[in-house]
Amino acid sequence: MQHLELLMKREKKFVESRLAAEHQMLHRVGSAHRAGDIDETDLMSVFARYKAPEIPGRSGRWNENIDTPWGRMEHALRYAPVPNGPEGTWIGPYPLSLEDPTPSRGTSVVYILFDSQNEPCYLGSTKTFRERLRRHRSDGKEFTSWQAYPCRNREHAYELEDRLLKERLPHLYKKARR
Repeated sequence: MQHLELLMKREKKFVESRLAAEHQMLHRVGSAHRAGDIDETDLMSVFARYKAPEIPGRSGRWNENIDTPWGRMEHALRYAPVPNGPEGTWIGPYPLSLEDPTPSRGTSVVYILFDSQNEPCYLGSTKTFRERLRRHRSDGKEFTSWQAYPCRNREHAYELEDRLLKERLPHLYKKARR
């Protein structure tokens, strides 16, 4: 019986430690989100990881610390997939299917289009990713895949776009030749 009581005490300490760590993590995430240090995409990524393990009471703890309620995050996760590429980016083939994970409408992104040899052919920024890809295709740009980088705001998008232009030099982008 003593052994069982000891295990129960250890389990209680473990649960208390886990709850304290959860509270600390959620408080930091909520503060960073309110301060603008993390955007909706980052918040979605945290939510997806926190939601994965079945931990009793997690939605209540989330709602106590994060301004975007648990239910809204679940809905957003269902309809705005978490980035599926390296370093928090979205990647995929073109043409797109309805099931392909892409940035949701309203998410600022910088994107790179790749040709059939997987060479960067165009780089741009938008808040309407799927629509922008369709316009590029109707404008005659030939590309077979893409990568989109989430941005905190338009200023961040412009900075990232300039940096990626210097690194990638896409052949269809006229500004890159200045």
